Amino acid sequence: MRYAEYGSDLGAALASADDKIRVDHAQYTTVDKEFDDATADERRELLQNGYERLKEQSDGLEERERRAVRSHANDELSDEQLLQVLVRNHREATVLSESFAELDERSDRVQNFSLLVDDERDKLEMHRTEIRAQLDSAYRYGGSVDGNVIAIETSRNGYVLSLLGESYVREATRFDNRNASQSTQFEDILDAYDHARELYPWAYETVQSPSFNEYTTVQLYKIDNNHEHGHLEAYLDGGTGEIYREVQVIDRTSLPFENRKTSVKEGVEISVMETKADGPATVSVNDSETGDPISVPITVDGFAVGTTGDDGSLWYVPPKGEYELQVKTADGTSVPVTLSSS
Repeated sequence: MRYAEYGSDLGAALASADDKIRVDHAQYTTVDKEFDDATADERRELLQNGYERLKEQSDGLEERERRAVRSHANDELSDEQLLQVLVRNHREATVLSESFAELDERSDRVQNFSLLVDDERDKLEMHRTEIRAQLDSAYRYGGSVDGNVIAIETSRNGYVLSLLGESYVREATRFDNRNASQSTQFEDILDAYDHARELYPWAYETVQSPSFNEYTTVQLYKIDNNHEHGHLEAYLDGGTGEIYREVQVIDRTSLPFENRKTSVKEGVEISVMETKADGPATVSVNDSETGDPISVPITVDGFAVGTTGDDGSLWYVPPKGEYELQVKTADGTSVPVTLSSS
């Protein structure tokens, strides 16, 4: 896992690649002015051809992401370049969805003709996530992402992005859990729903407004639940029976702590408390003699993740496995602590 600070520097990097991110609506125009003068048969052909082009462009978003993630995992693509791809897909998904809607509206004007647009539009929503929206907003308006630090983890088969602000936001994708060519493994939507409950028992135990939809033509089932800790949105692939994409928005203060590790060095007491697997952690720094909280900079594996607040604490996303957390005191003393997350 790597950290990237998303502020003015990364915003400038995105701005320098504006031509790669900018989306021109005109490139997705599927049916031109010839439609109004066309015969019914010609309109059907125009609409069908436009629909197929949009589907191809939609599928291209995923392939672009796969290539970018694998290149990043192989150190062939920078953090900035990877985020550029995700922001670009976020924007293009919006425009493609609008183009599908326009196509659908025109198809209503042709007798005995319809297009399967809804599932395609729903599939595009996978590229329009909370984290990407924050990245896009920071790029457009010059602000910074909530929490300012984004944690990035990539492999050949997928990625995880994490942000910590008022909420803990985690976006994960497993490309190897997607097989659109394989028939669904579920007998019906109820069978798929039961499987989803098995995968996320904690989300269904306190669910407040459950939503579960089947997108038949694209072999996906969407889980969209509000629960006592926050919100879960996930896409279950029918072909593999596994979770393909997932976004969690969690109220960090609602998460129970599992482990507490305390170290006393150089006159400071450093306490780290972890939440459940894949969750954030909090570090608290206090004067070891008086117990007073201390506001100090914190680094994790050499990356500055923030400064403890007036209460001496800071939330952060820990790397997997062993890592070094370092506190820098007011007199310039560096106090390292070796930790290991689950």
